[in-house]
Amino acid sequence: MGRTLIPRFLAALEISKLTDEEVHVVVGNIKVASATSTLVLASPAMQASVAALLTKDATLAKANTAVDNDKQTLRIDIAAEATARADVHGELRSYETLLTNGAKSPADVHAGGLTSAPPRPPQNQAPTVPTSVATKIPKVGHGKATVSVEESGTTRHLFVAEQSVDGVTWTGLGVGYGKSRVVTGASGAKIWVRFAMVRGQLQSDWSTPVLVTIP
Repeated sequence: MGRTLIPRFLAALEISKLTDEEVHVVVGNIKVASATSTLVLASPAMQASVAALLTKDATLAKANTAVDNDKQTLRIDIAAEATARADVHGELRSYETLLTNGAKSPADVHAGGLTSAPPRPPQNQAPTVPTSVATKIPKVGHGKATVSVEESGTTRHLFVAEQSVDGVTWTGLGVGYGKSRVVTGASGAKIWVRFAMVRGQLQSDWSTPVLVTIP
């Protein structure tokens, strides 16, 4: 005995993708249509669902309004906070300037409520000696290697470099003041390399020499 299939007609409604504004529009359409829909008028359950929809939609609309008001208040509060922060920072700078202009010792700075900064190094102090020099051997090719001063932080310094085949007699290596130099020579040659940091007319002591074996 065959079965009689009753066709189903589905609504094109993807609830999870609806914005609140779109939900309000859908509920409004249902409110208008339910007043004349024979299907709704003949179903107490659908009529109850429409009534519940209207009540819950009104609650959502009230919540939407509250959130919009809160967002506007938050925007105003954030702007006020930014203005207040800028005012405090500006006054702090003014106070710091007045305090440092009048302070005669670190104790005066501390007594004024701020921490004293460490003393500035003398302008004629020699630059720091490079402490770490790395060697990079190319993956392919022979006859050269790259040596570089390893720096920490974001500050970039200037360097000069020298090379020696015996560790006694030194000659300049490369041109410019970058942190890297290319060392060239016959494959298997051993060459000593050292760096010094420069600042203006001042130069640090030479770094500990590193031995580079040319690939």
